[in-house]
Parts: sequence; structure tokens; C-alpha cells
Amino acid sequence: MSVKLLVCCHKESAKGDDLLVTVKAGADLASQSVVCDFSDNDGENISALNPIYNELTVVYWAWKNYDKLGNPDHIGLMHYRRYFYFDEEVEETRLRTAVPKELFREKALISEDALRRCLSHGDFICPRPSKRMSVSRHYAMTHKIEDLLFAVSILKRIFPDYAESADEYLAGTDSYFFNMFVFPKEVFFQYAEFIFPILNEYVKERGKEDRLYVSERLTGIFLYHLMKKGAHPITLPVLYWEGTRKDRIAGFFREWKSAKGLKRKAVAFARFFVHRRKESKRI
Repeated sequence: MSVKLLVCCHKESAKGDDLLVTVKAGADLASQSVVCDFSDNDGENISALNPIYNELTVVYWAWKNYDKLGNPDHIGLMHYRRYFYFDEEVEETRLRTAVPKELFREKALISEDALRRCLSHGDFICPRPSKRMSVSRHYAMTHKIEDLLFAVSILKRIFPDYAESADEYLAGTDSYFFNMFVFPKEVFFQYAEFIFPILNEYVKERGKEDRLYVSERLTGIFLYHLMKKGAHPITLPVLYWEGTRKDRIAGFFREWKSAKGLKRKAVAFARFFVHRRKESKRI
């Protein structure tokens, strides 16, 4: 079994190995000084759309250039400061650490043995779900609910077989965040063939002004649909690298400065002062 774990990077140079490989996200727009194993503008790509598609430009690149990765049996997606924590026995949904960045992978317990162990008794890996009053109500608190409703209307038009799963997931309390996963190759292609037609139609009709926050909810619908059809997930905690206190404060002010409107600023405030401690354990 061959596995590639893609790590999206855009602010700092990083190199991986045969298992964990780094991909420069938004390479068309990123600093040339950032060096990774791959760039999301090599071959067929949507790299220039990274400001609205975020990490999904890396997903698109992998989908369209799969052979460049060696045609692995399984493929995963993580972020430069957000990894799966490969211990199923840990009860928490999220963890955080301030270890030196070069020790982050070791802290996350990432290894071929850990991956094989997880995939030996599950069909795919995804983040452990966070509990919310409902997926749709939570989205309405942090974003514009009409965006989500519009995306779901496109989903139901293009993929009517997902309509029931979409309604059930949005009404449910389990939220699958971060667009993180480890899928078998065929499921990864199924995911890409699901999410990009919806997002492309969304952008075509709504324009390219706003970040596609709806993508996480569409990914959640896809995961829920897999489970509804009988697939067995292995859910893992997500480990954040939070850096030093100085790093965290700088990150808060960057998010605060870029936030548009009082609602987004309130989210930035709550994430820094409330949710980090309430929803995650430091290890």
C-alpha cells in the first residue's frame, strides 16, 4: 500500500519525504522564496484562484496531476500547522502544541506504521467531528447563510443523489472541519469530481470576491454521504501547531485586520480568546 500525505504550505519553506510531501499552495501568487516538494501551479491547475479556493487548489492540482505523486493507492491532505494526530485512543477532538516546528511531525505520531494501522480497520480517515448546535446554524453564526444555501441548491441540481445526505448533515450536530482526509485513490477522485463542479458553478454564478467557506461544509456532506452508504471512517484528532505566544498574538492581529465586518472580527476574537482553550487540549 502506497500513501502520500500532502501538506499545504504557503508562508514557509518545507520539505518532506516519501510519505509526507509538501505542496506550495497558491504558487502563482506566493513568494518565490518559499520552497516545497511540489507547487500547485505545475501542470493543469487553478493556483491563481487560491485566495478563494484555499487549500483546494492543492486538491485540484493533485487530482489533475496524480501521476506526479507516483500514483499512490491512498492520498491525504493536511496543512502546514494542522496535522492529524495518529492516536485513535485519544478522546479529544482537537489538540494543540507549541513544540519547535521541526518536531511537529514527530509530535503528531505520523509514520507509515500508524497509517497502515488506521487504514487496516477503516475505509478512510477524517477529522473527529466537532459538536455544534447544527451545521447550518453554526455556519449562519460565522458566515452568510445564503452562501451555504446557494451552494447546496447547486449540489442538489448537479448531484441529486446527495440531496438527502446534504439535508441530514446540515441539520445534524457533527461538523467535519478543515477539508482534511486520507482517501483511497478512487474515493479521492470521487471527492474531486463532486466538489469542484459545485464550487466552479458557485463561482461562475456568484463571482470571485469571497473565500469559499462553503467548501468545508461540502466536504462534510461528502464524508457524511460516504458513511451513509456504509463506509467506515477512522476519525482522528487534529493537532494544531500554535507556536509561541508571540506567534499567536501576531496571528490574531493578522486575522483581525483582514476580517471584513463585525461578525468576522468577533469570530477572530472568539477563536483566540475562547475556542482555542475550550475546544482543544495542549500536549
